[in-house]
Amino acid sequence: MKQNKMISVLAFFMLSVLSQAFANTTDDSLTTLPVELKLVGTIDDNPLLQLNFLGSNSENEFSISISDEEGIVLYSGKEKGEVISKKFLLKTEELGDAVLRFVITGKKSGQTAVYQVSTHRRVIEQMDLVKL
Repeated sequence: MKQNKMISVLAFFMLSVLSQAFANTTDDSLTTLPVELKLVGTIDDNPLLQLNFLGSNSENEFSISISDEEGIVLYSGKEKGEVISKKFLLKTEELGDAVLRFVITGKKSGQTAVYQVSTHRRVIEQMDLVKL
């Protein structure tokens, strides 16, 4: 009898752990659009951003929209494919301190990924003292 209780408690515990793990992975996979935006470097002091799409057979068409804080669309385009990489060079002289909003939408699922990009400049003066 004691062994049956132990087995049923263990089975209940394993069932709850497995169902929780399955629920977490299902929610993330359904609500996350496979897109990333990252800073890859600079060209003539202008930031270079790379937008990566990691699509699938079911989600392989994306629309990209870049707008400023006033809602003016600076770029709009569509990309198709399962693995896409697109680079954007932001001209800081033209944009100034504008805050840009990247909106990427999956055509079939309608899911969106939104990134906000802003530039900040800092002047750093550093002095090193080294005992020889």
